[in-house]
Parts: sequence; C-alpha cells; structure tokens
Amino acid sequence: MFKKYLKRLTAVSMAALLVFSLAGCGDGSSEKEETAGETKEAAAEETGDEGEETAGGEKETQAAGGSGETYKIGLSNAYMGNDWRQIMCSVAEWTAVQEPYAGKIEFDIVQSDNTPEAQIASIQTMIDGGYDAILIDPSSTTALDSVISEAIDAGIVVVVFDQSVESDEPYKIQTDCEKRAQIGAEYIVEMLGGKGKASGNVIMDLGLSGASMAEQEYKVAKEILEAEPGINIVATYESSYEQGSTYTGVSSALTAADTIDAVWTQGPMTGVVQAFEDATKEVPIIVGGGYGVYNGDALTMLDGEYEGLVWLSGMPGMSALAIETAYKVLSGDDADVIKDNTINDLYLASNNTEITELEGVTINKLEEGVNCWRDQDASFGWPVVPTDFALQPEIADIFK
Repeated sequence: MFKKYLKRLTAVSMAALLVFSLAGCGDGSSEKEETAGETKEAAAEETGDEGEETAGGEKETQAAGGSGETYKIGLSNAYMGNDWRQIMCSVAEWTAVQEPYAGKIEFDIVQSDNTPEAQIASIQTMIDGGYDAILIDPSSTTALDSVISEAIDAGIVVVVFDQSVESDEPYKIQTDCEKRAQIGAEYIVEMLGGKGKASGNVIMDLGLSGASMAEQEYKVAKEILEAEPGINIVATYESSYEQGSTYTGVSSALTAADTIDAVWTQGPMTGVVQAFEDATKEVPIIVGGGYGVYNGDALTMLDGEYEGLVWLSGMPGMSALAIETAYKVLSGDDADVIKDNTINDLYLASNNTEITELEGVTINKLEEGVNCWRDQDASFGWPVVPTDFALQPEIADIFK
C-alpha cells in the first residue's frame, strides 16, 4: 500500500541529507526556559542579526511571526519497518499542506537508520540546516537527550512524540500506553480464571528494541501477570510491531512449554495465530492490536475460533499534533500548548461478550462494518487523529 510513498520518502530524505552534509557547523546558547521567540531573539543577537527596525522603532527578528514568514519544520524518524510509521509520515505530510500551515511552513521528513547514533547524526545535520523546529519520534529514551539540548540551545523548538525521552526540555506528545498494557494483562487474568485464581502459561512480547513505550508496557503487564501465583511467563519475543517478526518470535517461543494459554502482545496478533496454526497447536487467548495492524487483527479474531482483545491506541496522527504544537510555539500562539501532553485515545473490541469493561474502559463487541472492515487493508485503523483535532482527513487522504 505504501510502496510508492516509501520510494518518494526515501528520495526526499537522501536529498535532504546530501544538502545538509554541505552545511557548516554552528552553535548558539540561550536559557532553556525561554519561549521560542525569546530564544530566537537571543540567537539573532549573538550573531549580530538584529533584524530590521519597524516604523515604531521596534526590531523584528526571524521568529517574530511577521507576514510572509515561513518556518522550516522537519520530522526526524528512525524506523519505517511497520505500517504505523508509514501512516504517521503520511498524516504529517497531509497536515503540512493544509491551512493554516500551507505556505507558512516548509516541511520535510528526514529518515535515519534505527539506531540512536544514526538518529543523533541526522538531528545534528538538521540543526546545522537552519530548521526552526524539529519533530522527533525517538529511537532511544536517553541517548537523544544531549542532541535535543543542543537543538534547544540553538533556538530550535523541539517536539518529541510517540516514544518518549527522559529529558524534560522538549515538548512531548504521547499516548497512555500503560493503560492499554494494564487492561490487556488484566483481560488475560480474567480469562484464565480471575484475580487470585488465574492459572496458565503465557508468552509476552517485548515490543521494539530501544523504544521507551515498549519498555513501559512490558513492565506494567509483567507485574500484573507475575502477581498471579498460577500464571507462568514461559517465554518472551520481540515483535518490532510487525507481523513477520511476531510470527518468527512466537514460533520459537512455542518450544518453551507444551501448552500455551495466552499471548500478550504489544501489537500484531495475526502473526501469533499463524505461528500456532503452523505448529498445529490450539490458538490461545491473544491480546494486541494497534494502528498498522488493527483491521487485519480484528478480522482474524472475528473469523477465528479463539477469544481475545484487540485495541486501537497510539494514533499515528500524533505527528499532526506535533506540527500544530511547533507552529503555535513558533508563531507565539502557544497559550493553550501543553508541555507534556498525554492523549487518551484507547478503543477496545473483543469477540468475547462476557467481559464488557475493564478499568473504566468499555470493551466493544467486535462487529464487521462497525469496528472492522473487509473492504479496507489490514493496516487500516480509524480515526488517525483525535476527534477534537482541528484538521480531520478523509480516509482517501491517508490510505492511498
């Protein structure tokens, strides 16, 4: 579905990196708690660029948001191995050409290898490339803190989204990943006999290596499952949030015990089903889901002879919120901007009608045409941005 998009994105990224590699190194300093406008003024003063004097005698700096000004905003992404990242990039590109951003921001996406070292080098190139704001889907919880500080000290607005970082300097946008991990684990406990009575062998998914969200989710779910004396976590695997790695990991984990009663995943479920079926084993209870795999997993559950819970959370449209945040800060319209913004976008569905609610969140009945669609791709999940977001794309705008 995204092959043409990936080719175009790769070409743009390589061109950007080639241009940036010719740029000289620059550095600046400012107080970290300044607003974006104040920080840009400080940077302008240090370089001697005080701007032109207006009729009223005031100086206009590059970040003053004057008429005709264009802000250069870039998105640093270090992973494209699943549909979620591709949808995220597609939403960002669509958002950037809509009002109020059309003609007011120059936007591009810069890809790097999925290592902290590669992403740090990419961001340093962006710092030297004259960006006003850098949006980052980080490859590490801690390794990027230094380059984030470097960008902020240079007067650049930094917005971190999806995965988080330890630094409290940048603006942050993330979903409540711990909530879905908690509910998924509690669902397994209920299905295996209930709290204090549950028993069975469970396989757990470690998610994506280096991703802070993956570590958070695994920790929360593991604590809930380990609190049950009758539940044994017999194996783990790393899904990387995609079906192929899920299939390989689960296939290997099946040797850990003769019987597996449940699989807790951080995303893909269809790969789990295929691994069990190919091993001629009974498909157990499965918890998982997410953008990029939701529709295919929901349909697999709807058609399958097993019970489970599928969730939709972590909207790829967080990239659109990141653009909005950066633009508001740059233009000085940031009164309603939340520095550390956790969005609650959790939706649950199941083919088991006995459990209808956990932790105050409704578990919806899985129904074709209501929360799963045979005329859409396996990666489909809707909506991709919060329903209260100012821009609401059509399905055809994102899924092309």
